Amino acid sequence: MTFSEEQTAALAAWMSEQFGRDVEVTACRRVATGHSRAMVRVETNSGAFMVRMEQGGVFGTSGVEEYGVMAALGRAGYPVATVRGAEESGRVLGRPFFLMDWIDVPPPPGGDERAMDEDAAASFIEALARLHSLDTTLLTGAFGDLPSTPSEAVHLQIDRWAALYRRSVGETVPLLEEGAAWLHHFAPPLERLSIVHGDAGPGNVLFRDGRTLAVTDWEFSHLGDPAEDWSFTLAIRGRRTRSADEWKGLFERHAGFTMTDAGWLYWEAFNLFKGACANTSTLALFEAGTNRSPNMAIIGTHLHQTFLRRLASITAESLP
Repeated sequence: MTFSEEQTAALAAWMSEQFGRDVEVTACRRVATGHSRAMVRVETNSGAFMVRMEQGGVFGTSGVEEYGVMAALGRAGYPVATVRGAEESGRVLGRPFFLMDWIDVPPPPGGDERAMDEDAAASFIEALARLHSLDTTLLTGAFGDLPSTPSEAVHLQIDRWAALYRRSVGETVPLLEEGAAWLHHFAPPLERLSIVHGDAGPGNVLFRDGRTLAVTDWEFSHLGDPAEDWSFTLAIRGRRTRSADEWKGLFERHAGFTMTDAGWLYWEAFNLFKGACANTSTLALFEAGTNRSPNMAIIGTHLHQTFLRRLASITAESLP
């Protein structure tokens, strides 16, 4: 992806207004494939920045909401890229986007963005535990539907993802309906809300010398149960980097987090359900011609079915 001359000029004008000084855009280039957002490095006479641009409604998430979360976390001193402004009308680049600082990091070992050595894994786990300990009032106003009680949070998320899949496919999918009912039935009680990243794990953290510089990709963030993040790291994002037992050992050593086997099973099912529901949005966008990127079709078919099969295998039996 590159911007046209008209888009580049419009972006420069918008950035000049945001910064209160003349900004000249000298180069733009796509730096990551991204699924929910296109990522474009923008070089200017004021430094390098990242445009994080929506791609037609992938996963049903909001860039403006993501911007608000990152802005609040940045003010609290949490490691995120500094955000500079959000444009939600789509008039500047054709789609809504927000702007953040570019963070220079060394290339990942072997080119694998999910690679983490022991120091990096420990730093990430400590950063995730810190996120879960933050005061949730930091994000007052950042989200739409908020739980009236902590235990309601999980049920709201189940309903959120079920509603997205129903909008995307226009009909009910029995395995997803059964998954939603199962998750509602077995949802664990929660005494205290935490800020949940929602897509935590390798690939969504920037490191230098084993130290976390920034946690990235906040489009799934919400208030809920921290167990969702620990499970997502273990069962979804971290599966190809370490065994489940290795991750569990790291969680206990560096965050003091443990969970029963039944808990791990429940939250794996929750994250598979969330992923399977979210992935239906990509096929709908591909078929409608809104986003013809091949990865949209792959996510909405192969990955969706992979998640759905594993979810069905879990929900076929009750928790032990």
